[in-house]
Amino acid sequence: MAPVQISRATSENTAKFSRASLSIPIPRHRQTYDASAFMLLQSYRSAAWIDGEIRLAEAQRAMVADEATPELLESLVLTHEMALQLAIRAFEESIGSTAHLQTRIILDRTAVPFFTSDDPVVYTNRFHLQKDVLGGAGLGSSGAVLLMPLTPQLLLVSFDPAIYRLEKRLRELGVIDRVGDVAAFNDLQAVRGHANLYFRDWRDRALVASTYHKVRSSRRERWVDVETLQETAPGSQTFVAVTSGWVHHPDRREILHMQRNIPAPGAWPLLLNYTEHARRARRGANQHSLWK
Repeated sequence: MAPVQISRATSENTAKFSRASLSIPIPRHRQTYDASAFMLLQSYRSAAWIDGEIRLAEAQRAMVADEATPELLESLVLTHEMALQLAIRAFEESIGSTAHLQTRIILDRTAVPFFTSDDPVVYTNRFHLQKDVLGGAGLGSSGAVLLMPLTPQLLLVSFDPAIYRLEKRLRELGVIDRVGDVAAFNDLQAVRGHANLYFRDWRDRALVASTYHKVRSSRRERWVDVETLQETAPGSQTFVAVTSGWVHHPDRREILHMQRNIPAPGAWPLLLNYTEHARRARRGANQHSLWK
């Protein structure tokens, strides 16, 4: 992966980040919902999501290439514009799956600012990673967290209230007084950003550079893995991943598996701690038997 460019905030979007008011809003429920929906929309408009959908379409074409007509293969081509349209539809369909998340604006009261990136909405799931939960870790799963910096002092976060509790609050706001928590959220921007990191004050460039170098080994060329699975024998119902030299067997079923990888910071922020309910969850269990 090419190194991230640490850039001055000169584009229109990043200038908005830099000039945003530092006044503290006390969100009403509707405002909070709108902010959460906007963050969700941004997550689907990301380069990583678009890349994953295009790669999935390419894998579908490869799977049927030997038997499909040219017309069918042409119909399976997914352009960038088509992927964007899919993103909008996926956003509309996923609104319901995030209804259980609680959304808060977080105020940074430390001297260390938040910075952002060209892919600012980060989805993570500490619960899934630490508890080795089996099965998917999508937005509707236990422990989901979405976050996005709004200004150098404000962060928007949506989290699963059954799994995490917000440790420090000022009325409707969450409050960060620990530099380590700010560093954790900045880690996620440096890990997950596509190609650029943005910040307001040029004097913070050393902080941004050191954060990037600290987490560089955790960055990925691609955040979505697509692989072909094939039955081990006709009707076996057991599927294994095929290698580059795999042979197509007409009597064995094949499926495509897509997995979105989850980023993690160097250390998890103490602002969001486990609830007692989450602490009791068993390691290595599936979503339906975590507390049995």
